[in-house]
Amino acid sequence: MNIGGAKTLAQDANLKDGGGMVRHISLALMVLLSGCAQQVLLTSMQPNEWQQYGQEQALAGYEKLSEQQLQPKAKIDVTHVLFQAYSTGYEKGRVTYCQQDPTIFGKRGEMYRGICDDIRPTFRTWYNNGMASRGRYGY
Repeated sequence: MNIGGAKTLAQDANLKDGGGMVRHISLALMVLLSGCAQQVLLTSMQPNEWQQYGQEQALAGYEKLSEQQLQPKAKIDVTHVLFQAYSTGYEKGRVTYCQQDPTIFGKRGEMYRGICDDIRPTFRTWYNNGMASRGRYGY
């Protein structure tokens, strides 16, 4: 609630940098939540939760795990249905992740694990350009 015309922290940050700070906070929160989700979702037998887990992993930029790689992390048997749900969620998250501007991503110094290479072949090049320009222009 905005009392007496005072700006909220998010509104103030949004005005100062065109929304970039808000996006950074949102991304950090998403990564934090995906870390928490890993502990909970890997004990679930619900496909929708495995789909959510897969999507969160892709949105955080992690590489897709195979069924064999997921099994030791899970406290249950990873069935074909659960793995398919994870895969579906992962692909949805990957498409969203790969829509970001790779140059800005590189300028921020974020780690890129190659998950967009087959969706956007130039993603890595633009990411590397962003990494190379880091520090040159005050980023």
